[in-house]
Amino acid sequence: MSYRPSSPAHVRRRVDVSLLSLSDRACLRLLEYARVASASQLATLIYPSLRTALRRTRKLALQNLVTRESLPPERGGIPLAYRLSSSGRRRIHLNPYRSPGLITTRHSLDGVEFVASLVRHDPGFVQLWWPELLIPDYEWGVNPDHLVIIDTGDASALVLVEVDESTERPPVIRERLRAYAKLFEDHRVGWHLLWVANSRERLARLRQIAGPTKDAMLSGRCWGVAIDDVSDRGVNAEVLAIGAGLEPRRLRGIATDPKARRSECEVGSPGWISLLANGGREDISPLWQGVERERTEPVPAAAVIDSIVAESAQPTAIETQATSIEDLEAPTPESPPSPPETAPAFDLEDMTSLELAVLITARYRSVRQALKAASLLAARYEWHHLEECADMLCHSYEPDQQLLGLHLIRRYQAADPTMRRALIGLVRYLARHADARVAAVATQVLGDRAGDG
Repeated sequence: MSYRPSSPAHVRRRVDVSLLSLSDRACLRLLEYARVASASQLATLIYPSLRTALRRTRKLALQNLVTRESLPPERGGIPLAYRLSSSGRRRIHLNPYRSPGLITTRHSLDGVEFVASLVRHDPGFVQLWWPELLIPDYEWGVNPDHLVIIDTGDASALVLVEVDESTERPPVIRERLRAYAKLFEDHRVGWHLLWVANSRERLARLRQIAGPTKDAMLSGRCWGVAIDDVSDRGVNAEVLAIGAGLEPRRLRGIATDPKARRSECEVGSPGWISLLANGGREDISPLWQGVERERTEPVPAAAVIDSIVAESAQPTAIETQATSIEDLEAPTPESPPSPPETAPAFDLEDMTSLELAVLITARYRSVRQALKAASLLAARYEWHHLEECADMLCHSYEPDQQLLGLHLIRRYQAADPTMRRALIGLVRYLARHADARVAAVATQVLGDRAGDG
């Protein structure tokens, strides 16, 4: 099968960015912050698969929102890098900038690859990721390339990342080490410096340049890792001490602070994608110094969502007396549904609709909080937020998240026929492709009377 390039007639010169899908808007924001990313990185951080990432970025390129640039061949293929186009930057109200050279592009890609590899191998490990563009001027005396906060569940760390592409001279590296040592004098617990080198040979050279430093502030807090090792092994990549004679350890082993640094929107999660798409910013105050770790576990999602099957005989917004899919799409009364009886009273009324939507899709929240937040959105007639939450939950790889998405679809339904068709399409997808437990619930949601079983 041969492929022909699209003719100019198929290229859309103007597009309203606000009408793009949630994932596409998140993709544009990610390219704004990180400057550049590959399709595989976007598939890990934003899109559900590589095929979807390639399809969506191609459409964004046809809409003149992103550009595709060829990189040097690797392993027999020619990879592509994606960045915002001049038109794309204007459409989201950003100033133009000159396209960087190959070394700068590789520097940016390795930084994104570091975070994407951790997310791919261990979802939920990276709680916060700020590229250099997002890091405020804290007058630290240093300018790290990335700020990454990690949490293993038992320990955490705030990691300042320096990406090295073999271009820095030894005096510059030694000066940076002294600056970081001075910074760590005020941040003694939980803060680390991690050099991400472009090769194992360069990592060995960095250790040689640093030598046996005499600054105690860097002992056990300055590490180095090769980017290829992180790509292959993720959190199990081997990190080497720089400036000290410590034994190698796994990357997850640098998290030694017993305090918790948990975010409601860890990197790569549906909540993080929603926050990114809407131009929001994580609340870093509980992540900065860490908080005492709570040992209580959230309510298991399966325990609450299994009640969906038992409720099948009760009428809900999506289960009507319809005999066809067209009947399901008939307008419904606009009176807000009552909140679930099982949801306790939480002080969420003062939260904005966007904050409630982020809470629903957050990984570390109780299901009762999610149900209460959904009831508040329904009471405000914020159907588009509920639809986005259901879409992100149903596209999650976790069955419990998918079941919660099905629960939202069954209980809440807007009057917009287009939105209802999209939600019913999600249910059909889960009924055919999800695991047995989720598929059974999805089939019950569709119902024999809807003709979609």
